[in-house]
Amino acid sequence: MLFKHILFTIFILLFISGCFSQKVIFVEQKKKHYEVKTNIYEKPTQVVKTKKVVENNYTNIENQFLDILKIDKYASICGTDILSPNMDFEKSLILYTKNLANGCLKIKQSKDYNIYIQEVDEKNIIEQFRSNEYTIKQILEPYIPNHPEFLKMIKKLNDKNLSKQQKYILRINIERMKLLKNYKIKNFIQLNIPSYSFDFFENDKKSMSFGTIVGDLENKTPILSSKLKYFIVNPAWNIPDSIAKKTIIPRMLKDKNYLKKKHIEIHKNYKLTSQKYRQKDINWRKYLKKNVRHIPYKFIQLPYGSNGLGRVKFIFPNNYAVYMHDTIGTWRFKQNKQKIRAVSHGCVRLENPLALIKYLSTNYTKYSYKYVRKVYDSHKSRTISLSKPLAVHITYFTVTLDKNGKLNFHKDLYGYDKVQKLNFEL
Repeated sequence: MLFKHILFTIFILLFISGCFSQKVIFVEQKKKHYEVKTNIYEKPTQVVKTKKVVENNYTNIENQFLDILKIDKYASICGTDILSPNMDFEKSLILYTKNLANGCLKIKQSKDYNIYIQEVDEKNIIEQFRSNEYTIKQILEPYIPNHPEFLKMIKKLNDKNLSKQQKYILRINIERMKLLKNYKIKNFIQLNIPSYSFDFFENDKKSMSFGTIVGDLENKTPILSSKLKYFIVNPAWNIPDSIAKKTIIPRMLKDKNYLKKKHIEIHKNYKLTSQKYRQKDINWRKYLKKNVRHIPYKFIQLPYGSNGLGRVKFIFPNNYAVYMHDTIGTWRFKQNKQKIRAVSHGCVRLENPLALIKYLSTNYTKYSYKYVRKVYDSHKSRTISLSKPLAVHITYFTVTLDKNGKLNFHKDLYGYDKVQKLNFEL
């Protein structure tokens, strides 16, 4: 017992210094001094059905937890509270789970950045831990981010070629992964803002990738999670009042044929069946005044080749009315510069929407791609609903992995790296 207390005292002094390797030394010493006579480490996924207590008074499941803490497998120690000389396994497991489920960032819900707090069922965790019928991995499983790059990013923390600042930014991005909404859906679409990219993840791999255009600094694309519900082929564009005031009205006042050339109609609301107006029926100049925000007339651009939305838009319900859509400005995808790629009013423009239509039609709807393509070529508007759920995550990862597993660092487009900080010293 005296040796044990000395060992714990040494650990505290070392751990406070903040060195990761010293945490490893502590747990290794603990494991060597209290040898567990079991093969549980060789088969970490097996279910432990009996509570095997050896001379050190530690059970198999407690030693499994020590193994996870030794390397901080899920990057969720986040400080010194979990490891302590008189470690309470149950309290430490709860704390570790909370860090895993909801991250270790100083961040609050904001106008443009949604975070999804996952409720941690403490009672259930304790019951599972005490029953000794579950492995630690099974207990933690509901709280582990299902993003296929989560564990890969954690391994990159050991990359000796990274600077201290790069490791800090990498860790911030790992914590952001914990804040994604967990829909329990394996396949999902990721729209990552800093890399201007669309990625379709299936069975833990990217099955489709191409470029995007995102919101500018005044009209940030919001960070959120939702589910893709349907897509509209040959959509009409309900032009927002802000765009009408800034662009449509000034141009139509200069050119009386502007609306006709752009296939834009004026209606009482955003329904083509509502009352229709002529340009000359209304005094438009009063709506250009700075103090006027609401316009009681709505501009709708009809389905057409020059439609601002392109030929298709993809709807995932959210409070911001943003969506993915086609674009007529395909030239923008040739460059990866902020002034070229961060120019939308918040919606995400896609480089290759036809490829997405084809895949969704074949795998996520009751229609064949042949039928959907026929509708597409007809220039008639049609809504196509998805037959099974597909998650959509708009993310803000300034560090990503390429197809070769190499880290790519991206420009902090909206400045979130500067305001979101780790709640512990790395």
